[in-house]
Amino acid sequence: MTTITLLLGCAGGTGPGAPGSDDQAPLSSYQGVFHNVPPNHMLPDDNKADAVYPAQSTELVALQSPVRSQGRRGVCTIFSTTALMEHLYIKAGMQSPDFSEQYLQWSVKVQLGAYAESEGSNNGENIDAIHQFGIVDEAAYPYNPDPWTEANDPDCKTTGAEDQLLPTKCWTEGDPPGSVQMAQKYTLPAGRWLNTNSIKAHITSNKTAVVIGLDFFYQAWNHRLSTLPTSADNWAQGIVLYPNAKDIEESHKQRAGHGVLIVGWDDNLAFPQRDAQDQVVTDAQGNPVMEKGFYIFKNSWGTSRFGVNNPYGAGYGFIAYRYVDQYASAYVSDVPSLAPTPPPGPGGSIHNYQNTSLQPIPDNSPAGIVSTISVSDPGSVKSVSVSVDITHTYRGDLLVRLVHGGATATLSANDGGGAHDIKQTFTPGEFANSALGGDWKLEVVDTAAQDVGTLNQWSLQIATN
Repeated sequence: MTTITLLLGCAGGTGPGAPGSDDQAPLSSYQGVFHNVPPNHMLPDDNKADAVYPAQSTELVALQSPVRSQGRRGVCTIFSTTALMEHLYIKAGMQSPDFSEQYLQWSVKVQLGAYAESEGSNNGENIDAIHQFGIVDEAAYPYNPDPWTEANDPDCKTTGAEDQLLPTKCWTEGDPPGSVQMAQKYTLPAGRWLNTNSIKAHITSNKTAVVIGLDFFYQAWNHRLSTLPTSADNWAQGIVLYPNAKDIEESHKQRAGHGVLIVGWDDNLAFPQRDAQDQVVTDAQGNPVMEKGFYIFKNSWGTSRFGVNNPYGAGYGFIAYRYVDQYASAYVSDVPSLAPTPPPGPGGSIHNYQNTSLQPIPDNSPAGIVSTISVSDPGSVKSVSVSVDITHTYRGDLLVRLVHGGATATLSANDGGGAHDIKQTFTPGEFANSALGGDWKLEVVDTAAQDVGTLNQWSLQIATN
């Protein structure tokens, strides 16, 4: 990836609208959006053979935070990930969640160290940062819609050289003040990559949205940087068609990426396909050839132009199934606990630990499995947040406990019936004022026959006094 590509793709200085306006339509780098993303064909198909999905799904639209604007910065996936996080907290019962995109950009670049000398990132890395470190409220660290330049820091001067990379601080706009880093954090359960053909399956079974990263096609999006003619009407409705061959060719000359949140679908929604001249494609009888079947998505370009006429609200859009199936990555997380990780006490700190060793869970075995995280750090525990990632075909079979220093906390006791998996964050209170050091043990017992599963990973976030 090169800096000049980032500037063309992200800043969008000749894109729709005046600089800094809602309709600036900034993008991200393709390399950032697809950094370390597994190929779609390598991911499991979550669809059951006999699954039947409704022709339309719109109930998640009502469970979204307001459409935000990323201004002139190429941090599309930061906004799509934060939109997913706010949606999941709404599902958990929080009123009007508003989390800091500014802090997440810093966390993924500095704390996680992902793609640190560039502006872009992907949804998986973003959620990994949220899961491991947490982010703060928007009020604690407000988003700056303008990118840093040499006026902010001499090191952020761009030369136009294709191989120029800028320091991380230019993309994070410096570090949050210490008071912000010590502020209340909010986390998400560990996420996972999702095969794009399983989006309907996930939304149907989990009732939660799916965040996607996209190879961006300018004419399909009716973006003003398109070298081909575009449709103002489709732009205003938020209609994103499957790209034609010429659009793919031209777009890949200035390749970019984008991130949005899928919140529903409509099998029967149809719009005319368009050719490279933005003319309606017709069949031999002169009838329009229709693109049928669209996901409903929430964008991050504000509410003044894109999707202003969309029936689900300004800033929403429709994107063709075929586009997502062939040119997108998908990522999901789960509904969090509403109890955020408290800040450490005076002189305290936040400690993060994880165990990523896979362990099969024996079926109907009282002994179960034990996974250990050994901690050598000193300190006294103020609070504990434990995130568990277990795949299982019948979660009601499972008993899950956390054990440390003579105390035991039951995290899940045969809860959830026939639902699959436990991908959840818990905040047990049994370990307050205990010593941080020592072995922390996660016990998982399958208490009934037939269904099986695996402990994929688990992590601890501990605030000390």
